[in-house]
Amino acid sequence: MIIEIFGMGCNNCERLKKNVQSAVDELGIVAQIIKVEDFEMLIRKGISMTPGLVIDGEIRSMGRVPSVEEIKEMIKTGGKESGTQQTQDIKVITPSCGCSGEGVVFYPCSGGSSVGQISNEVAKSLVGQGLGKFSCLAGVGSHGGGFIAAAKKADRVVSLDGCAAKCAYKTLQHADIEPILKVVVTDLGIKKDYDRLNPSQEEIDKVVSFVQSQL
Repeated sequence: MIIEIFGMGCNNCERLKKNVQSAVDELGIVAQIIKVEDFEMLIRKGISMTPGLVIDGEIRSMGRVPSVEEIKEMIKTGGKESGTQQTQDIKVITPSCGCSGEGVVFYPCSGGSSVGQISNEVAKSLVGQGLGKFSCLAGVGSHGGGFIAAAKKADRVVSLDGCAAKCAYKTLQHADIEPILKVVVTDLGIKKDYDRLNPSQEEIDKVVSFVQSQL
C-alpha cells in the first residue's frame, strides 16, 4: 500500500502525517508513507486544497486533517490487498520542496499588452540571474491552496505589474499576501501598447535594473 500526503509542510500537513502513521501502526499493516511537497505533482494529481491524502492513487481527503479512526477506515476500504505484501519497515519519504521560502519569488501580471509582457520577461531575466524564483500568479488567483501556501512561505514576494491596474498586486493582496516590492512598469516611464506584445530589450533591461536596485 502507498499512502501519499500532499502539502507544503504546514502544521496541518504534519498533523496528517502523524495521524497516518498512527493509523498504519494501529492496523499493523505494511505501507509506504510518502510526503509530497512538489507543486507540479500537486497539480497533476488534482489536489486543489492542502493537506491532501491519497491512498493507492485515490484521493481520499483534501483541505482537512482526518482523524486516526477516519484514516483507518479509509485504509480498510482502499487497501484490502496490502496484507499479502512482504513485511518491511514503513518508510517516510520527504522529497525536497521546489518552492521553499528561501529567497525572492516573482509574480508578474503577464498581461495582454507591451507592459504586461515586459513584466513576464523581467521575471524570466531575474530568475535567469539567480535572483529569485518565478511562480504562478494564476494559481494564487484560482485560490489554489498549494500556491497560496508557498507564497506565504516565501521570504520576499515581488509583484510585477504592467500598468496602474495592478492586477498582480491585487491578486496577491486578495489572498492576504503582501509583496515587499510592488513594481509598476508604466511608473518607470514606459508606455502601454495593446498592439505590441514583443517589448524591446531596452525596455526590459530598464525594469530589470530598477528591480535589481530595490532588492
